[in-house]
Amino acid sequence: MKKIFKAGWVILALGALLAIVGAAFNGVKAVEFNGFKVQTVKKDTAITKTYAKKEFERIEFVNGSGYFVPMELEIKQGQDYSVSYSGSSRFEPKIDYQNGTLKVARGQEMHGFSFDLNNYQSKIDSKLIITVPENVKLSFVKVNGNYDNIKLEKLNIATLELEADSSEKLSLNEVTTERTDIDMNTDEVTITNSKLNNGELSLDRVADLVVSGGELTNINVKVDSEGRVYYKDGLVLNGGGTQLADEVYGYESDDDNDADNDSDYADNSEPNAELDADTITIKGKYEIKNNTGVTRIMNATVQGYRLTNKHGKNNLHDQQQTNGGTLEENADQADVLTLSSQTGENTVK
Repeated sequence: MKKIFKAGWVILALGALLAIVGAAFNGVKAVEFNGFKVQTVKKDTAITKTYAKKEFERIEFVNGSGYFVPMELEIKQGQDYSVSYSGSSRFEPKIDYQNGTLKVARGQEMHGFSFDLNNYQSKIDSKLIITVPENVKLSFVKVNGNYDNIKLEKLNIATLELEADSSEKLSLNEVTTERTDIDMNTDEVTITNSKLNNGELSLDRVADLVVSGGELTNINVKVDSEGRVYYKDGLVLNGGGTQLADEVYGYESDDDNDADNDSDYADNSEPNAELDADTITIKGKYEIKNNTGVTRIMNATVQGYRLTNKHGKNNLHDQQQTNGGTLEENADQADVLTLSSQTGENTVK
């Protein structure tokens, strides 16, 4: 009874607050609280804007107030330098040029919370497009903040840094980097005919990572989710490695665990990540770790293989193991692909 009584007072207080806010703003309007300040939500209209055309060699997104504002971002090769925006007037970004650097601050975002009977969120799709000429090499590109989609196309970048807590899709097409730092929480990542060098590709929550053509050189790929990874269409893997889903039912995989604990994992776990590779080339020593999932390799160009598994299955051409062990084929060569697992399945055809 006391809980019901308290809940009633909360509802009454909330109603009184809404009434006061409505009266203060001449009726029912969309309002938001910016800290302790009450303000009406600005009218949302669709705009299209092209910004001043200037040369730049660096692109840097700074943490403006609209870090979480939904928007599509596209950076690509074009005929000239250009920056254009189409979408919500409320979320228009701020564009600034400083000593050869294009700086972008995200547009307005509500702080705190709002009472809005008509939904204060914009229903207008927003997109920012940045273009650079064909022969321009960008020295630095840093993108942070959350986006609906991020697309980079036909770019040559010395240092690329991408960081987002939540995005729907990341797409890299014909992108070349010298240093790479990608840390994304995203649904889908597609990398096509790109040459990424020296760094890390770290993905959370990703459902699909598809890398086709091109080359990953000294790139450590880490996928912390139950997603699927596809390497295909002539992709070259040169140095670095791939780590999939390094946790088993909330416990970090530990090679030093005793056999009894490992047996428990083997009995109770199910594959939580999959990797399929078809028509790829391996240079040097490359390792794919997939603790409880399935790894399948087909039509690879490589000199040798080493498959190791604690309790799962190994299938190396005509050789098979059903309860752990190690299989090797020309493992003393220079170019060797190693597949490591705890309780999953390694297959080479």
